Amino acid sequence: MKTLMYRFIGIYLNTLTRISPKNGGRAGFRLFCKPRRSPLKKHHLAFFQTARQTDFDFNGTPVRLYEWGNGPRKVLFVHGWQSHSFRWRKYVESLPAEEYTLVAFDAPGHGQSGGDQFTVPLNAYLIWLLIERYQGFDAVVAHSIGSISVFYAMAHYDIQTVSKVVAMASPSRAAEFFAFYTDALKLREHTVRQIKHEFQSHVRHQLEGISLPAYAGKVTVPGLIIHDEADPETPYQNALELLENWKNATLITTRGLGHNLKSPAVAEVVKDYIAGAKTGKNN
Repeated sequence: MKTLMYRFIGIYLNTLTRISPKNGGRAGFRLFCKPRRSPLKKHHLAFFQTARQTDFDFNGTPVRLYEWGNGPRKVLFVHGWQSHSFRWRKYVESLPAEEYTLVAFDAPGHGQSGGDQFTVPLNAYLIWLLIERYQGFDAVVAHSIGSISVFYAMAHYDIQTVSKVVAMASPSRAAEFFAFYTDALKLREHTVRQIKHEFQSHVRHQLEGISLPAYAGKVTVPGLIIHDEADPETPYQNALELLENWKNATLITTRGLGHNLKSPAVAEVVKDYIAGAKTGKNN
């Protein structure tokens, strides 16, 4: 059923772009940047109720913020594509409220936030605004596309108020997403060209320029990379490439946890790292 739907969308975009290149490019760009909003279940909402919740005005889009604890050490959590802040429940519950102030947010088009469009530069700008709002963080923990968003922010906004970063299952380049999207929808060359032009005009960057290794070379804070060796969505090679370019990082390799890395053991490793425990060179 999903394959049939993708094929139908691809035929529509290929046809529209042939008839009206500009309109086809716009339609393809909006589809490319529109996440499918995951349904919020009772246990998700119950966890959110444990937080102090506010809506942050992000250029007219309400972004839901969550805060736990009142401690002096601050941690920011950044989720990935088509996810929301519930993914951080184990991490939040493992860190003592009297020692930490924990902050998470649902990105635009996700969770309880408004909007329906998401790009890495947009998410990075939001991350920078939140870092300014909270006057820095002792640690930023990010998953998947949230990780590359953090590195984009660190590289482009010259952020000096983050002490360490945890990057989990990070993609390496925006072009990876574009290639997957192109293949899934069976897009023709002229369609891809118009969508790419539309994307670049909005984000004001060449698609190939959105690159995790390039950003990592500009990041000097220490960090932890966590990646599964059989991640089906973001290849393990991404972690090795990130490690090569991020000179102050340690790699933790997992087995059997896939892309989501949902495991009490991973949460424990991150908690210990945030708390200041030393890790081996690469594990």
